[in-house]
Formats: sequence, C-alpha cells, structure tokens
Amino acid sequence: MSYLVLARKYRPQTFDELIAQKHITETLKNAIKTDHIAQAFLFTGPRGVGKTSLARILAKGLNCKLGPTITPCNKCKNCLEITTSISADVIEIDGASNTGVEDVRSLQNELLYPPQSSEFKIYIIDEVHMLSKNAFNALLKTLEEPPKNVKFIFATTEPHKVLPTISSRCQRYDFHRIPIQEIINQIKKITPLEHINFEDSAIFLIAKKADGSLRDSLSLMDQILSLGKEKITKDDVLQIFGIVDIDFYHTLTKNIIENDNKKVIENFHNIVAEGNDINEITLGFIEYLRNILMLKIGISPEEVHPDNIAQLTEFSKDFSEENLLYAITILIDAKEKIKTSSHPILFLETTLLKLTKLKSLISIEQLESEMVVAEQQKAYIPETKPSKIEFVHETIAKKKIEQEKVVSKPEIQEDKKVAKPPSKKISINEELLDKEWSAIEEKVRNEMPVSAIHLSRIKLKSIKNNFLHYTTPSKLAYQTLRDVSERLTRLLTNHFGTRTKIDFEFIQTEKKKYINNPTIEDIKRESPKLAEMIDTIDGYIVGQTRE
Repeated sequence: MSYLVLARKYRPQTFDELIAQKHITETLKNAIKTDHIAQAFLFTGPRGVGKTSLARILAKGLNCKLGPTITPCNKCKNCLEITTSISADVIEIDGASNTGVEDVRSLQNELLYPPQSSEFKIYIIDEVHMLSKNAFNALLKTLEEPPKNVKFIFATTEPHKVLPTISSRCQRYDFHRIPIQEIINQIKKITPLEHINFEDSAIFLIAKKADGSLRDSLSLMDQILSLGKEKITKDDVLQIFGIVDIDFYHTLTKNIIENDNKKVIENFHNIVAEGNDINEITLGFIEYLRNILMLKIGISPEEVHPDNIAQLTEFSKDFSEENLLYAITILIDAKEKIKTSSHPILFLETTLLKLTKLKSLISIEQLESEMVVAEQQKAYIPETKPSKIEFVHETIAKKKIEQEKVVSKPEIQEDKKVAKPPSKKISINEELLDKEWSAIEEKVRNEMPVSAIHLSRIKLKSIKNNFLHYTTPSKLAYQTLRDVSERLTRLLTNHFGTRTKIDFEFIQTEKKKYINNPTIEDIKRESPKLAEMIDTIDGYIVGQTRE
C-alpha cells in the first residue's frame, strides 16, 4: 500500500475540523441553513490554511445525499467521490495550467449539461489569479448569470491579481494565518495517532518554521519522520532544516552589548563553518532583534518560546528603541545587498561590526540639546572686539600656521607611511619572530580585528633579508591578509625598528575525491555561480543528487 502523506491523511472533512477559520465556517454554515448560497465564492489567504479544503467541504455540504447540510455525512457516494476528487459534478481545475481563453470556453460548454447525481455542479478553480486577462473576461458573463444549478469557488494566494470585475461578482472570504499555538495543538493531536514522539521544543520549532501554514507543518513532520528515530529532539529539527539555534543569537547579542569585536566575528565564522546559509542567519537575526523590540514596547511575540522570554527581556534593557530600529534597518538593507554581493560573508561581517557601535550613537534630539546648551554657555562669555592692529597681527599669524600645515603635511604622512630604520640593521630570524609573535598578534588585533582572526591559518615558509613569506590553504585568509599586507608591513617595520616586508601565498590543498561524484570542472560547466561560491568558501563536493 502506498504511503499517504500526513497533510492528505489529516485533511479537514467537516466545517468544525477546519482550524482558525471560524469567522468563515460560521458564515457559510448560516448561509446553508438559511438557503442564501451565493453563485460564486472567492477564498483568499496564505498557502496551507484550508482554502481548497473548505471548498471541498462546502461542495459536500451542498451535494451530500442528506443536504444541503452543514454536517455532510462523509459516507454517501457523493461525499466519498468529492473526498477522493473523482466526482463528475465537482470539478477541480488548476488555474496555473488552464490559463487560456480556450480552457474557459471549454468549461462554458460543460455548463450546458446538468449535474449527473448531485443537486449542484460545482467548479473549484485553484490559483485563479493565474488566468489570463482574456480568460477572466470570458468568465464575466458566466459569473454574472450562471445556470441555476452551477456554483463557482475560486481560491487564490494573490487576490490583488484577480480582476475587480471578477471579484465584484463573488462573495470574498479572507483566510487567516494559523497561530503557532493552534499548529502545536494540532501536531500534538496527530503524534499519538501516528505513534511518534516529539520533544515540545521540537514541535515549537516545526510550528514556527511552518509560518502560519498547517499543511507546511505536516509536510515538515513527514520529512523529519524519515529519520526513523523513536523520539525527535530539538537538535534533530535544527539539523534537518538548517535552522540557526537561538543560542547563537543570544551569544551574538551579548557580544554586541559588550562591544567585543573579536567574539562577534569568531562566533559568526563558527556558525558559517557549520554550513548555515548567510541569508538564513541574517533573516534569523532580524527576527531575533524584532522580538526584543516587541518586548521592549510591551508586546509578547508568539514566535518566541516561553523558555527564551526572560533572556530577551533582559537584553531589551540594554538597547533603546531607536537603536533596535536602526539595527533592524541596517540588517534588512544588508539582507537585500547580500543577495547580489560577490562577497556576502565580508558584507555581513562589516554589518555586525557596525552593530557593536550602537551604544556610541546619539540621537538627533540629544545632539540638538547639546548644541543648545553649548550656545547658551557661549552667550555668557563676554566678547571683546580686537583693535585693527591686533586683527592684522592675528590674520598674519593664522596664515603662517596654515602655510606650516601645508608644508609639513606630506612629511608627516611620509613618516607614518614608512618608519625610519635605525642606523644599525636588525636581522629577523625564526627565533626572534617566535619570541615577538604574541606581541605582534596583539597589535594586529587592536588595529585590524577581522584580519587578526586569520593569523592562525598561516604558516611561515621562509625568511630572507627581513622578507617574511607565509603560506595558507584558506582562500578567505589569503584574500583578507593580502588586502592588508601594506598595513602589516608598516606594523612589523615599526615593531622591529627595521625595514620589513610580509607577503602571502595561497596553496591549494588536495581535495577529497569521491567516486561517481562531479568535479569542480563539471560544476563550472553546469553552474558557474555555484562553482564560484564553492571556490570562495574553500569548499569541496561531497555528493550530488539528481531528480
């Protein structure tokens, strides 16, 4: 026997089984009771909230042998045929694959024939917004004056794409997103029936990832059940769906509050190294900060597990509303730019470092206030008007100072650019370098915190005439350190007091080979962008599946 997915197995079959749409089911039940059934309905709302399911339930209510009724029996021939989508009188049409005028005209020809074994002939058109403009226009007359025994039920996730001339001829019902708690309750009803065991935290993660769609939550359950484990844990859900654990965002936020640049970058690199997607990390942090903002203004977001409310509330005390809004804004901007950036990791690194400076920002109101105070203090200082002779002398003195600045500026810059070596030249060797390396690392961390992280991935190849030559198997480390090689050269020259130069070389390490798997050359031919990404992150191919 073929396996029936959970979303189909537990599909609602009566009005009362439909979740979180009581405002619609009650209206339709009253319409059936009072025999005020419209000729056309338009069901709108997000995916997986019950639009097509309710269309079938309404069809059963109208065509059940006991009907029209608000409690279809689900046992008679008509009900069973509608449930299995084989009814000759209830026709389900996919609007995405029947978009043309000819498809609509074919439907209109069928309207000439009465229903075979039911009271009504019902057409359910899913994703109706996909119909062409000409197809919509062909429907107008039919919708305005349909045959007495014909009903239309349209379903769409994008109602704004349906022509106003169509929607005005229908009774419109807007479906709600299903709350997380409702999805959790439904999953907890199903798990005993399927003899499966989930941790509460795992169920919460599934309900949250479903994003208001019950069908999506059941599809996610189907996927995770493939593990074949007796008990599904939170870690299982995190691993299978690539969800970033909230503990990472706890740590990252703590680092930002403490203005710890090094820890921020290290923790970010660690989460990327685990294979997490950059876009998912960014989106997750936006949502995390949004939840802190909600708690800051006194709203408890349903997307946060009760166990994490206390931690987020504590963090909310360390941020102002303005700072949180600013952080969310620059992260949203970064998310959009990351999509097209050739160096998304570098882009997000700089964005995270910006967030560590949140506490140093001041609002415009505060700045204006300080300026007013300064102006008020200035007003109390008596002003003395200089004589003409004093004014001339002051003007000449200012000009001389400006001339000295102009003359001395290049000399000062030159002194900063290259340190003057002492009369006695120092010869750098491995022993001296090892002895001074800790002090050098500390200076690099103070001046270039991002670059300092990559020093652990380089290896000394040779020293000759104070020329330090390093190698690294990491392309990211090579590119980062190469870009700051001039600054590192100046730092080493100043540290040792003698002219020093540093250079880096990227050495390609041997990649693991896998039998019957594609090479990077194969990937380049099929998908150059994917090959570029693999090359950028020092990745290698562990396998490939084709459908």
